[in-house]
Amino acid sequence: MIGVAGGLVAAVLWGVSTAVAARASRLVGARVALSWVYATGLVVAAAAAAATDPPEIDREGIGWTALAAFGGISSLFLLYAALRLGPVVLVTPVNAAQGGLAALLAVALGERLHGLAAAGLGVMTLGMYAVLRRPAAVHATAHPTSAILVAAASAGLAALGLYAGARAGDALGTAWLLLVLRTAGVVSMMAPLAATGSLRGPGPALRLVVFCGLADTAALAGYLIGATRGSVAVTAVIASQYAAVSVLVGVAAMGERLTRIQVAGIAAILGGVALVTAVQT
Repeated sequence: MIGVAGGLVAAVLWGVSTAVAARASRLVGARVALSWVYATGLVVAAAAAAATDPPEIDREGIGWTALAAFGGISSLFLLYAALRLGPVVLVTPVNAAQGGLAALLAVALGERLHGLAAAGLGVMTLGMYAVLRRPAAVHATAHPTSAILVAAASAGLAALGLYAGARAGDALGTAWLLLVLRTAGVVSMMAPLAATGSLRGPGPALRLVVFCGLADTAALAGYLIGATRGSVAVTAVIASQYAAVSVLVGVAAMGERLTRIQVAGIAAILGGVALVTAVQT
C-alpha cells in the first residue's frame, strides 16, 4: 500500500511540474531553469535532513547513491532539453517509459512481483498511452527526431536513477538522500554556470522554477518512501503515470474535452492501480 501511495504522490506532482517546466525551460533555458529548480530543492532537502540523525553508510550504499545522482541529474537535464526541442505531447510519452524500464530492471535483479500485479501495471501503462493520445498529431516542431532521441535517453537514465535511488534510500534514508541528490544537482548544474559567468537569475520564470523545485523534491520523496518501503516496480510504474497527469493538466488549461479513448485510458489507470493495490499489498 505504501508503494502505491508513494507512486501516486509522485505521479501527481511530477505531472504538474512537467507541464510547468516546459514553460520555464523556454523562458530561461534548460540549464538555468534546472539550476534554480535544484537550488530550491536543496533548501527543502537541507531542512528535512537537519531534522533527522546522520546515517551510517557502507561502500555499497555510496555506490548506489552515486548511481542515483548520476541517473537523476542527467535524465532531468535531458528532459528539460527535450522540452526545448519539442512539445510536451511529443516528449512526455517517450520519457514516460522510465517507469516500465525501472520495473523491468527491478524484476531482473530479483524483485518478486505477483502475476496479477504485473498485469495491473501493464494495464496502467496501456491506459497512460491512451490518455497521451491526442486528437491531432503534432507537426509544428523544428526538431521532432532530436526531441524523441533526447527524451528516450532521459527515460533510460531516469530508470537507472529510480532503481538506484530505491537502493540508496535503504542506506541513507529519504531525507539525507534528497540532500545528497539536490547538492549534487547544484554542484553539477549551477556551479559551472556561476564559474563561467553564465548563470543568471530566473527572471520571469522565478515562480515557475520555485514551484518545480518544490514539486519535484516532494515527488521524489514520495517515490523514495514508496520504493524503499514497498515495491520498486510498483512504485516506479505508478509514478510514471505523471505523463498522463501532465496531459490532463494541459487539457484543463486549454479548456479541451477529453476524447473517449482518453476517458477509457483514465479508467484503465484507475483499474490497474486498484488491482495492484489489492494483490501486491
